Amino acid sequence: MPLDIGLTEKLAFLSVLPILIGITIIGLTVPVVMITIGILKMNDCEADPRLPVWMIVMAILMLAERFTGSINTVKDREFLNQNPRPEFSEDGGSEALLDWNSRRESNKSTVVVSIGSSIRVIQFIAFVVGCFWVFGISSERDRCNAYVFWASYIYCILSITVYVLGACLLGCICCCTVLFAFVE
Repeated sequence: MPLDIGLTEKLAFLSVLPILIGITIIGLTVPVVMITIGILKMNDCEADPRLPVWMIVMAILMLAERFTGSINTVKDREFLNQNPRPEFSEDGGSEALLDWNSRRESNKSTVVVSIGSSIRVIQFIAFVVGCFWVFGISSERDRCNAYVFWASYIYCILSITVYVLGACLLGCICCCTVLFAFVE
């Protein structure tokens, strides 16, 4: 007896749920820690007094990006609850699925998407500038509070690692897509 597709989807979601919760907790903890250190140690970095301010700005941008991203996620979840996905049929019933997809896309706020994209661009630029500041004072780190310097330094190193791994993954996906297109 085959499993119900709805049940299979729910089980798949529940298996990924702990990972999603962990990512969410980390994603909210990092900006809170950066804001806390930035505010409490605002005047404790003689090597570069801009670092605590940069930490606060980066944390606010991270939280704003997560907030704007969640707006369309909530709207999409409401749409899915109110409009179940139509079944695909090979006898010409794909118009209903295409209509459902277009209504789902039009349900998302383009203003929110634009604001979220702008925040990500500003966040990336601020990240690059901040990394130059952090790596620029690494020889003078004794003139900066250890929490400010090491939190900024570790954040930059981990972010650079994630950006590089993401770029490699994107490159692999693009290469595989091109290779599979030539095979067919």
